[in-house]
Amino acid sequence: MKRLLLPGDLAGVRRHLLDRENSFHILRVLRLARGSTIEAMDDAGNRFSATLAGVKAGRALFDLAAKIPGPADSGPVEPVAGRSLAGERAELPRDRPPRIALVQGLPKGQKMDLIIRQAVEAGVELILPLQTRYSVVRELGKEETAGGGSRRDRILKEALQQSGSLVRSRLGPTSSVENLGARLIDEGFAPETSLYLMFHELDIAKLSLHEYCAGGPASVVILVGPEGGFSPEETRSFLDLGFKATHIPGSILRTETAALFALAAVKTILMEKNVWILSK
Repeated sequence: MKRLLLPGDLAGVRRHLLDRENSFHILRVLRLARGSTIEAMDDAGNRFSATLAGVKAGRALFDLAAKIPGPADSGPVEPVAGRSLAGERAELPRDRPPRIALVQGLPKGQKMDLIIRQAVEAGVELILPLQTRYSVVRELGKEETAGGGSRRDRILKEALQQSGSLVRSRLGPTSSVENLGARLIDEGFAPETSLYLMFHELDIAKLSLHEYCAGGPASVVILVGPEGGFSPEETRSFLDLGFKATHIPGSILRTETAALFALAAVKTILMEKNVWILSK
């Protein structure tokens, strides 16, 4: 465990009594002693240095000290020397990463578990499973449609704790093509303020990925299909929602590989955008 996850918004809170499940892990598995310190993050993304102050009725009691602002906070950034594609020296600022949402067409079997883990490690803020025409037809259980307490939530929590990601990833309920637009707006990824990218199995892109990202958007929604891709009707619906089509050339990728490829490509472009040179 690289980071302890705490519930709620604990900004300004000086002391926190951990729940029994996490207390057991802290005291019995990690065997933290009184005075030991561990990094912590709450649901609001606030970061703390948590010092074990004692044990109360079998539960770990931590003193919390607020740490440096997280990646979503504003403030000056320190430039780092870099080199552009043309060879001249450039200043590469340590930009705080853009907010990223991954909309993933539901894949077969347990592949979604792997995608969730990878998305958390990549610093994705929001993960939205999507039921599409070519997703495996099955009845969605309460755990997938309702959110909290599900197996996937536990996978997300474990990935957050193990990776030490600075982004407090969250898992939304399974959405349909029809309600996707409203869901993204509710989650803070409105089309007016976000770049919507659809990674499509067909090369229907009008611009390159670099050109789409050239404006340096503060938030990006990445849409990846299931094994069977998107139907023509779904593709039109996504375009109507404001998604820009892009394509990964070359070999056919598994859906879980495509998701990781898309996240890595977009993050690299946006985090190093000032040293990329677009041809005219």
